[in-house]
Amino acid sequence: MDLAYELHDLVRTLDREAERILRPEGLNYHRYLALIILAEHPGITGRQLAAAIRVTEAAASGIVRTLLKGQLIEDAAGPGTGNVRHLKISAEGAETLDRCSALLGSSLDENARAIQIDPEQLARTIRALHDELRTWHQNSERKE
Repeated sequence: MDLAYELHDLVRTLDREAERILRPEGLNYHRYLALIILAEHPGITGRQLAAAIRVTEAAASGIVRTLLKGQLIEDAAGPGTGNVRHLKISAEGAETLDRCSALLGSSLDENARAIQIDPEQLARTIRALHDELRTWHQNSERKE
């Protein structure tokens, strides 16, 4: 077995399942992530949102347009800020986020428990691996 392949395949499966669950709510996974980020960081710009979601600014612009059109987010920019949007989640967006989070639920935790894996320990292990990979990658870049 190849760890990298298995993790990549798991993430793809999780993404597809999230897309399937969110579709009836009018969201995709990137829009859902945007709502989470805007709920936690009201007032951020589209550029900051793009970086947080790890998409291009053009892609983030499309996400923002769709969420604005659906009245799930608002532009909180005050007068004199130019054409830079400062985004925040709306009351309707917060309700949608809560509903979608409940739909996504903790099914992965339940799946882990079904095969006798402690989800909290697995999460700690994955976090440690991710932290190590980021540190290793940063050190590799410095040596080049």
